Amino acid sequence: MELIVETYFGWDPLSHTVDCPTPTWDDVEIRRSEGVRPVGTGAEPHGCPNDVCSHSNTFGRVQLRLLCRDCGTVRTITGEGMTEVVTHTSLTGWGQAPRRMGEVWLWPGRPAIAGGEPHQYLVTRQAAAVTRATLYGIITRYRDAEGTPRWIAGAVPDEDAAHQISMLRWRHASGGLAALEDAAAWIADTETAPQRPLVVAV
Repeated sequence: MELIVETYFGWDPLSHTVDCPTPTWDDVEIRRSEGVRPVGTGAEPHGCPNDVCSHSNTFGRVQLRLLCRDCGTVRTITGEGMTEVVTHTSLTGWGQAPRRMGEVWLWPGRPAIAGGEPHQYLVTRQAAAVTRATLYGIITRYRDAEGTPRWIAGAVPDEDAAHQISMLRWRHASGGLAALEDAAAWIADTETAPQRPLVVAV
């Protein structure tokens, strides 16, 4: 399953011109065609060390074309044997509007099963897009030793901090919490609530 940090981070927007008045893509079109690999002579398939390659002299090609009518930018993305997936925001988490819970905003990850609830949320203090700069916390669901669903929260990302939840490190981390609402409230109050000291045995 894709981790929530991979769902939201590491993706770069396709840029327009710097003075584009409305940087949105008006037309997005796809073309599927067959490409031909150049070969020396004869009809022998080409040879390459790629185990995934079909080693045939033709290949499936996918081209994606985007147009912005405001600035005139055209982008064409071409790939060989590209994977195409058509899905819905209810299955990706990404693309859904954030959910306000108390003083924070929750951005959903993927649900564990289709039609289920997300098991992870990224947290910001405002409804603006979640980025590395706006990220404030994370909430993750797990089951304790008795099989009871619990939530753990992390707040204030800090790559040098001691607490790790998912792939990120956090300055503060909660214990197991009974409900999602409790985790959201814990994150909202983190900066003002007294924190347990971190004890390191040496």
